[in-house]
Amino acid sequence: MSALPPIPPIIAQLTGPLLLGHFFNWGLFGALTVQTYIYYIAFPNDRRLSKWIVGFTYVIELLQTVLSTRDAFRNFGTGWGNMIELDEVGWLWFSVPVLSSVISCLSQIFYAWRIWILSEQYWISIIVTLLSLAQFGTGIYSGAMAHIIGVFSKVQASLFKTTTVWLGGTALCDIIIAASMMYYLHKSKTGFKQTGALLSKFIRVTVETGLICATFAILDLAFFLAFKNNNYHLAPSIALSKLYSNSLMAVFNARVHIAGGRNGTPVGTYAESNPSFSVSGNRAAFKPTRSGVSVGNPGGITVEISHTREGLDERKLDSIEMSDVSTF
Repeated sequence: MSALPPIPPIIAQLTGPLLLGHFFNWGLFGALTVQTYIYYIAFPNDRRLSKWIVGFTYVIELLQTVLSTRDAFRNFGTGWGNMIELDEVGWLWFSVPVLSSVISCLSQIFYAWRIWILSEQYWISIIVTLLSLAQFGTGIYSGAMAHIIGVFSKVQASLFKTTTVWLGGTALCDIIIAASMMYYLHKSKTGFKQTGALLSKFIRVTVETGLICATFAILDLAFFLAFKNNNYHLAPSIALSKLYSNSLMAVFNARVHIAGGRNGTPVGTYAESNPSFSVSGNRAAFKPTRSGVSVGNPGGITVEISHTREGLDERKLDSIEMSDVSTF
């Protein structure tokens, strides 16, 4: 048996980012599971397309977690101390660039559709879609080439151009989405307090999630280009798809309201102040009103439902997911 290559003095720079990346990935998968479950119990009457998007995203992320965990076990379990094993790409060529591109493309095209509904103009949506497809294509290409090359030590030197287009395009697309959604949601404000509060909430969620994704894509790209002899870029890269999927679910679940929470409406407020709201047994029921109601189990998760239509087109309300009617 031939002797294994010696462990270099920069071993922590090779294994540390990998370990942190897998920790982030597992933690964010747990958060995604909770968000998916909340969506499942809170919005049974959502349109079928929304349910398919949520289900597809979760299945892809489950696959990504299984594949990345397989490589984590190979690096830190069966192949521990073997520098040849550590330098092998393994299944990361598929679980990182390929699946991250799939999830980010799905999320960005979803936002492009919402921008088109809100703005009633197609040019921004076309730009977002083209950027999303460009980063999707370069991400797939980067993954395929990484699989062909096979070792991390050669991947960075060979793929810096396509990786720059992939991650740079992703970040640029996220920034355009965040700016456009913020502008058009703010423009949709009517002056009515309730509608304005709901729109402000969606502006905040959109900007926060979009900027988080853009920031980590830029960090991934910066580490990839600046540090060519270590694995710093893998810390944000392994968990990049989870950021997109969690951001997408955060937008879907932005309608959820915690009854009795610190910033929420006290338990029973709607039932006391709105005669069309009633609670029977463990299920809440309501009759639609123009002012809007909040329904759900007292003391638990409720869903904010708005039937406010003053000055705001119904399609726009539908596009920001505030017009779904759910009875629990």
